[in-house]
Amino acid sequence: MRGIAAAPGIASGPAFVYRVGHEAPPVRVLASKETVESECVRLDAALAAVREELLRFKKKSPGSVGSALAKIFDAQVMIVDDPSIRAQVKDAIGAKRLAAESAFARVVGDAQKAIERSPDPYLREMANDIEAVKTRVINQLMGHGADSEHHLSLPSIVLANTITPADIMSLQKGLVLGVVTQTGGQISHVALLAKSLGIPAVAGLGVDLRTVRPSTRLVIDGFSGAVILNPGSDTIEFFERKRRRTHSPWPKKLEALRDLPAVTVDRHKVSILANIDLAGETELAVAAGAAGVGLYRTEYLFLQQGEYPSEAKQVEVYRRAITTLAGRPLVVRSFDLGSDKAAPNAAPEANPALGVRGLRLSLEKPAILRAQFRALLAVSTLGPVWVMVPMIASVEEFEVARSIWNQAKADLRRKKIPFDSKAKFGLMIETPAAVRMAYELAQRADFFSVGTNDLVQYTTAVDRGNQRLQSLQHHWHPALWRQLDDIVKAGHRGEIPVGICGEMSGDPLAVLPLVGLGFDSLSFHPNSIPRIKALLRSVSFADCRKLAASVVASATSGQVRKLVKTFYARAARKLKP
Repeated sequence: MRGIAAAPGIASGPAFVYRVGHEAPPVRVLASKETVESECVRLDAALAAVREELLRFKKKSPGSVGSALAKIFDAQVMIVDDPSIRAQVKDAIGAKRLAAESAFARVVGDAQKAIERSPDPYLREMANDIEAVKTRVINQLMGHGADSEHHLSLPSIVLANTITPADIMSLQKGLVLGVVTQTGGQISHVALLAKSLGIPAVAGLGVDLRTVRPSTRLVIDGFSGAVILNPGSDTIEFFERKRRRTHSPWPKKLEALRDLPAVTVDRHKVSILANIDLAGETELAVAAGAAGVGLYRTEYLFLQQGEYPSEAKQVEVYRRAITTLAGRPLVVRSFDLGSDKAAPNAAPEANPALGVRGLRLSLEKPAILRAQFRALLAVSTLGPVWVMVPMIASVEEFEVARSIWNQAKADLRRKKIPFDSKAKFGLMIETPAAVRMAYELAQRADFFSVGTNDLVQYTTAVDRGNQRLQSLQHHWHPALWRQLDDIVKAGHRGEIPVGICGEMSGDPLAVLPLVGLGFDSLSFHPNSIPRIKALLRSVSFADCRKLAASVVASATSGQVRKLVKTFYARAARKLKP
């Protein structure tokens, strides 16, 4: 099965099938009018108890994304405090003589159904907040309480059709190996929490997970979205090798490398940067030893609140990120909405991956893009800010984006707001068209960053969400490597730095030939930084260049895999404690 990769990592273990709350309460009619007042008192007490519980979870929110999770719990508290909901429920208790739990289920359920029918994924996420509050209030009213926390007694992978951050936080700490959900995606609240806790997560599986037998053995891959039930020994071994490659087994040994540069034994230096979704994750990047941030996905600012953030709000968030980095560069991608991250009120598209997304969407809303550029420039005096635009397919597109960048500079000059006039403006190379035009683009850009997730998809004509094509979803195709070679050469010929920020840059097997191609920087999840840094410090650039040349000359994916595995095996032996 394949869902949406919601939080990186590999997990293997027994299934814990989490059933949210209890069945819908039976419709219970009050025996007399005299009991209406006591039911209303019971409702008020249950709402107060749930409110207190949510505020307690808010205080326990992990530090790295505490503010973001706090907003989730604040939103749920607002639902609890909503006077119109309380009034409607009490009206149902009085007029229809319904018990408090029956009235609450009916009133809130109606509101939830209306929102669930919305095509907007952010409104549908709000419906999950309503469901979470409804379940907790009904449990309080029926005397069930939050009894799920007593059920998880051994390390397990939690399966749920829907689950909330509060549900996860109520489970026994340290026993949640991973999370799989039927609904949701990369923008879901649970994805946010899973990333902060370092828990692999796969969302949007689209099947009823309650049918999975408890304790069924499974493996989940939070990098690709794969979920394997009852895996064979070969499959378990394959994913265990991937887990070891992507997760450091020697934290104490690698801790010493945190402040050391990523330099090969023959003194070739590579910048190791971090990919982040939220400003607060810059703390994780610095703690992991990143030389900066190589991809800040600013669309998560939008995804958190379901609308474009104000310019003032953006300045506040970007200031926090650049201040935490303390002089390290912050590479920011402009809003990359569309495709799997639907924009507000977006019209349905037959093929959204090839539709109005990335810069195409931003150019339809130039005022929003210009405001984002102004916000980024406004904090550029606090540290190096590099801004890049996604999904470029032509020189003309980039020239339009650059003109908006220059207009944003002119706006700040008129307002006498200081900014770094030399702040870098570049682009992501994610389409074969941009690869073919790379030299011409290099004449106009300050830097390149390669987004391999989409470049792989467009190069191999493989839909990442198509389960039947799972065997073709990899980054070993020789055509991809030849394109990467062309990109680096074009960028360096144009005298600009070239980085890579796709998923493959954090794969230890892929890192060595990428360095051999000459990439100046690699950017990936902070958790993988110590391991990759140790790997690079154990090899020579000369050997990596030879490997890269052999990879580019290969005719099949199998040949590429064999070359990199053989080379990696030799390098990995040097890393053993």
